[in-house]
Amino acid sequence: MKQEPLLTTATLVNRLVCDLLVQNGFAYAHLPELVDMAVITTGLGALQSHISLVNEGGHFWDSTQWETFPRPFLDRHGVAYTYAVAAWLRDQRTPTLLEDLPAELKKPTKKSIKYLFRTGDCFVSRDHLPALSGKTNSEWVQATEEGSKSKKIIAIRQLAPTDQVDSRLSECILSQLKSGDRELCLHTIEAQAKLLIQDPAVIDELRLLSTSRDDQIRAKVIMTLTMLGALDEQSIQVAAKMLDSRARFVVYAGIFALTSLPSVPEEIVEPANRGFVRSLQTCDYDMIGLFTSAWIRWEENPEQHFEALLKHDSPEYLELALESLANAREQLANASSEADAVETQESA
Repeated sequence: MKQEPLLTTATLVNRLVCDLLVQNGFAYAHLPELVDMAVITTGLGALQSHISLVNEGGHFWDSTQWETFPRPFLDRHGVAYTYAVAAWLRDQRTPTLLEDLPAELKKPTKKSIKYLFRTGDCFVSRDHLPALSGKTNSEWVQATEEGSKSKKIIAIRQLAPTDQVDSRLSECILSQLKSGDRELCLHTIEAQAKLLIQDPAVIDELRLLSTSRDDQIRAKVIMTLTMLGALDEQSIQVAAKMLDSRARFVVYAGIFALTSLPSVPEEIVEPANRGFVRSLQTCDYDMIGLFTSAWIRWEENPEQHFEALLKHDSPEYLELALESLANAREQLANASSEADAVETQESA
């Protein structure tokens, strides 16, 4: 505590606010980012704002899946926008809090405050928090047609899968995919991954977006096309190129897509080999497992493939590769046994 008084005090404030949220039955008190937001909106964020605990150049983070994979802390962009929303809700165009913010936060906070006062583009209003439950897909689709950007994103996130063909829902997804707005596009891709609409026009637009230069868009599109069973020759080639990316999530999306195929063209073997070797070199066990599962699917004798790939140039990694292969086969065997047991119980 003596060595890091600022960090210690900020942590105590954070835990105090978290406890307050829990006592009041707040459903998302377990999400660190939302606790950070609550600290700011209650006016207790001054100390926290002078501490940077997020590695901006770290692993890929999917902003559309924050409920499932939250970051441990709010990043600088999120902090600045939260300050802006707090000021806007209090009708403060030039809040005194700006005087205490570090320089890297002050400018984006001012910019966001101006944007909010000019557009009012915020799902949360000054009067109340709109309800998210009790609305139909039709009502949420209408909200995407009438609302501002933030309200469109909220509406898109609420769309639910349906067994019936819904042309208006398909048109909604297609129009937002074509919007040209990055955030709207990302959230719409995520919605389509949940809805799995088998509309040829939607699938064609996703395939077009698979060539995007934006890593996050490209990765999410490839994964969505995989879940739709709609990978074509172009998207397979895109997935193969993703294996050489330096962004871990992009590589993950690529191997996720390719593992869904019973076999791959010869020109994909080389990038797959490179990706596998890189995962072995960095001891990335999750990625090693993914590549191993792919080779089990593609090769009748993956041991032989691993030996040919590693025995001469990288013998130190061969043992790790074979160990991963044994683990993957054990997991497959266990999964198969569990499936047989469930089937037997259902038959009985």
